[in-house]
Amino acid sequence: MDLKLKDKVVLITGASKGIGKQVAFAFAAEGAKVVVNYRQSAQDAEAVVAEIRKTYNTDAVAIEADMGVEAEILALFDKTVTTLGEVDVLVNNAAYLPKGPLENYTESEWNHTFQVNVTGAFTACKELIRRLRARGAKGKIVNVSSQAAFLGSTSGHLPYDASKGALISMTHALAREVAREGINVNAVAPGMVMTEMVAKLWEQRKEQYLVHIPLNRIAEPEEIANVILFLASEKSSYMTGTTLDVTGGRLMH
Repeated sequence: MDLKLKDKVVLITGASKGIGKQVAFAFAAEGAKVVVNYRQSAQDAEAVVAEIRKTYNTDAVAIEADMGVEAEILALFDKTVTTLGEVDVLVNNAAYLPKGPLENYTESEWNHTFQVNVTGAFTACKELIRRLRARGAKGKIVNVSSQAAFLGSTSGHLPYDASKGALISMTHALAREVAREGINVNAVAPGMVMTEMVAKLWEQRKEQYLVHIPLNRIAEPEEIANVILFLASEKSSYMTGTTLDVTGGRLMH
């Protein structure tokens, strides 16, 4: 199936590990040119780029940028244009996850969570749309939210949960504003995913989590990446403002 992504320039924030890394591989497999954004893990990001070039025979580049800093986000787009060309697809995957419980959170940590997870995504969306309008081009935006936006977290991540809810609201509002310009804005809401960060917790509390998941397992990162790939392709051309449930049936809305 041709998803018409060959030679598209795809910018993925937070793509050095976990879901973001698999998203990068999924787009590369379709022949897209991939920007692997990272904040600290330069070695991991370069390893993703090396794997893309070796396995998928397409171009990729690792670019450092803190998604909580506007100037760095704007510079990320400038560097992308210089190395690969203008961005066609934006995947807002980077996120900050503070640790609870409630009484341990500070106002500063709350603000930083929203700065990265919401304001950073907003800044990236705004910059992409500005550039798409300047060249009269269509584009795709996929925001990575979470089931926590609807259900909250049993492990006490209130600022994160609230920020992911805000990201979904932003997806709806932005999709309405730019729909007539041929810019599709959608979101995914993953449930638990077997990433490096989740693996240890999963082993400790597996039975507690499984009772809530009809499919009786958690997702592999590749499964989330495939949904994001679909939303960024022409196969989803009549979808905008949608949040897709990728929770193994836990949400069912």
